[in-house]
Amino acid sequence: MLILFSACFIFLVSFVSIVWKLTIKSQTPRKYPVDNAPDFPYENVSFKSGKDQVNGWFIPAKSSEQKSPLIILVHGWGSNRAKMKRYVKPLYEAGYALLLFDVRSHGESDSVKAPTVKIFRDDVIAAIHYAKSRNEIDPHRIGILAHSFGGFGSVIAIKEDIGIKAVVADSIPVQFSTVIKAALKFYKLPYYPLGPMIFKMMLIRAGITRKEVKEFDVPQALKNTKSAVLLIHSIKDDFVPSSELDYILRRVDVPHIYVESQGHRSTETDPQYWKHVLPFFKKNLMVQQD
Repeated sequence: MLILFSACFIFLVSFVSIVWKLTIKSQTPRKYPVDNAPDFPYENVSFKSGKDQVNGWFIPAKSSEQKSPLIILVHGWGSNRAKMKRYVKPLYEAGYALLLFDVRSHGESDSVKAPTVKIFRDDVIAAIHYAKSRNEIDPHRIGILAHSFGGFGSVIAIKEDIGIKAVVADSIPVQFSTVIKAALKFYKLPYYPLGPMIFKMMLIRAGITRKEVKEFDVPQALKNTKSAVLLIHSIKDDFVPSSELDYILRRVDVPHIYVESQGHRSTETDPQYWKHVLPFFKKNLMVQQD
């Protein structure tokens, strides 16, 4: 009996140790180099999020308007600002200034121990404050275009009224189980029993309480926000399924479109994408505020 108990104990300790290591690996995004620059005039910028430094690019509007509207581009997990360049040209040519930045633990920004959607939310808020501090930007005409996990963070950021007029959230996950399933799929591992354990360990590593988790409710944030929001998802997304958008729509009525581009990072290639995004931003950002 003692031998059996010892064997079970050793197995349990080993299993928990493996799950803990897997949690750390899943919660440590790969830092891709920022290996190319914008195709338009730009400025290297930095600002603080908490005690950490966040690095990015500011692209001034091509127009001579004294106070320009601005769109903040927010990348997803394991990405960086350079990978958001695919959105720049249509927005720049439409007359917007642009701010691209690396969320902490990504690109050239400072790293943190255990990044979560809370880090994305806080860095989006810090980017908004920085954008409003620039003299050439109209602080009343700031929007966000965010992809994937960046969209998750952006939507929960605008739950409070922080002066954002319009948000396009592209291909966003909204359930933690979906996020963890995507991570485990990469390692070809099953969600059960690993997923729930990894989720709990992620919270422990990040120091997030169960009460705080309730703040990360996307449908509730969409109900509370004063910002105009447009949600976009491809029905052919093979990483974050479009059922995430279905999940939102069962809980809150919000403007949305489904597109048919292949994969997780190609929605902007669908013919319907810019036909909806540019008019949406024009309606909400191009009119001067009194």
